[in-house]
Amino acid sequence: MARILLIAPYPGLKELFIEITQETGKKVEIEIGELTKGLAIAREREKEGWDAIISHGTTARLLQQHCHIPVVEVRSSGYDMLRTLMLLKGFPGKIGVVGSHGFIQGAETVGTLLDMDLSFFLTEKEEDNETVLQQAAVQGVQTIISEVISQVDAANYGLHTFSVVPGREAVIEAINEAERISTYTAREKATHFLYENIFRGYEDGIVAIDAKRNKMIANKKAEVLLGIEAELNSENTGEATTLCFQFDDIVIQGQLSTEEICNISGKEILVKKRVIIDKDEVVGAFAILKEIDELKRTESRLRRIVYGPKRAQTRFTDLIATTEEMKSQIETARLFSKYETPVLIYGEPGVGKQSLAEAIHNDSPRRDRPFLILDCGTLCDSDLQTDLFGEDGAELFNTARGGTIYLSSIEKLSPDVQDKLIHLLQEAKKKQAGNPELSPFFPRIIASNSRELQFEIKRGRFRKELYRMLSGGTLRIPSLRERKADIPELVRWFIASFNMREGKQIVGVRPEVMAQLTEAPWPENVRQLKSTVEKLCQTGRGMFIEAAEAEDILRELFTVPEPSLEAEEETSGQTSAKPEISRKPSSNREHTESNAFSIQIENKTLEELEAEIIMRVLEEEHNNQSQAAKRLGINRTTLWRKINKA
Repeated sequence: MARILLIAPYPGLKELFIEITQETGKKVEIEIGELTKGLAIAREREKEGWDAIISHGTTARLLQQHCHIPVVEVRSSGYDMLRTLMLLKGFPGKIGVVGSHGFIQGAETVGTLLDMDLSFFLTEKEEDNETVLQQAAVQGVQTIISEVISQVDAANYGLHTFSVVPGREAVIEAINEAERISTYTAREKATHFLYENIFRGYEDGIVAIDAKRNKMIANKKAEVLLGIEAELNSENTGEATTLCFQFDDIVIQGQLSTEEICNISGKEILVKKRVIIDKDEVVGAFAILKEIDELKRTESRLRRIVYGPKRAQTRFTDLIATTEEMKSQIETARLFSKYETPVLIYGEPGVGKQSLAEAIHNDSPRRDRPFLILDCGTLCDSDLQTDLFGEDGAELFNTARGGTIYLSSIEKLSPDVQDKLIHLLQEAKKKQAGNPELSPFFPRIIASNSRELQFEIKRGRFRKELYRMLSGGTLRIPSLRERKADIPELVRWFIASFNMREGKQIVGVRPEVMAQLTEAPWPENVRQLKSTVEKLCQTGRGMFIEAAEAEDILRELFTVPEPSLEAEEETSGQTSAKPEISRKPSSNREHTESNAFSIQIENKTLEELEAEIIMRVLEEEHNNQSQAAKRLGINRTTLWRKINKA
């Protein structure tokens, strides 16, 4: 409900308001005070949070000039003028009417109807009142009717004043107007409060200044960065603040904004400056201050969002295999998906290591949990430390809780980061061993690299302990040059994907085009094949990709240098690539150096691998066959049969 204060210049107005508020149930608090006394009351009480003030006549106009709260004037109606003139009808002296054009017009109309002889004196501004009173006195006026002339001022010229006393209609209209203003004011207050809190609490510094540079405001962050008070005169803002508002040049050059890096109090600050234009005139300027260190932290947080928990797209059914050997290798990866041991995937850039990691995740009991990607080859050391460990030392594990962490280009980790990761994994292993029920909440690690980590260990670039922790199961994706028999099938899938995306109806490539695709060196592997097929589809005009259309694109394939294993890891998100895996040859010596809990796949059939994984899962589940069957994705009867068969 609106909080309305009435300051009545005379007791009669107070009584009328009391009568009407009792009848209508409206709430108005009432004080009595004329002119300066009324102003003193208003100034004292406006601190109490009133929504509007109501007053009458000269007192209302005085309050409007000096109060911060909206002031509603009780304006007399035609009925009120009629009552006043009826009261004065028959008065023997000369009557004058003093007021605005509208007030005089109303008095003239009513006076004509009552056949009264009236003199009229127009006053639109308060400073005109004295001149008007002098004129009235010279013309022999004895009594004036007015809403703008006080009794004190009129008495100075020997005049008596009759005020047009507002009646019920005027009072009710004033209360309604005050309520309307209060509703609007309440909305404005809420909006102002919202903007004020946003401004004060904004994480970046904000400072603003008027066009004459006489006044400046700043939020809390800017106060700290610039060492200033929130509001002060521009000459006291200091050198740092002056630097923020050197905006004349950008206005001259026709720019509305600019940004630069400044050194303020020993900190690098990005300062974004803008001028404020109103009707083609510069009325002020503001600057947003961002700490460079904070920008770096923000970038790291955004990167964790971009590279953070994602939905793994690729499944085993998406992977292409045309030979029995390849099918067998995919089945090996499928068996690994049921097992909790970390997996290490080798392969050249572009072969689809991430796609295989996604397939393993999607076929595992963790499929509904996060799949977190961290490219160790594209991040600097400090960013890697932030993403891996964060403030609590276990950012990576907390983010991928119960899911899978995919670390690509693992060899790019610095020795310091490797040591911290070893410590993190060791601590996680201890907690897991102490409380087996926590196992589902610890993420599984799948790592990939373009070269064998054994070579990096020999060179002293990679920690042997970390290698043991990551190589529970080792897979190798052959290059496209080693699996050229898959190229026709891959081309078919890439064309189908392109057709679906672009709405084309390409059904294949001509035999001579396919021959060249098969013979190309493919240094960037499946990723490059996909890109090439998309280019061919874009240039194709018919149902088949013709040799003439493909000539320029195919020529480029045979001018590319042979690949190097030093190349960066493949990009993420290759959901259509169809990589295959092969068993990694390993020596007995390598076996003894690897994790004691790893599974070696050399010279073993799929049945033997399956039996070993089943026994390992049973061991991890403390011979709980129901839980083991759930992890392996089979029913308990099938598990029992496989155990007996083994």
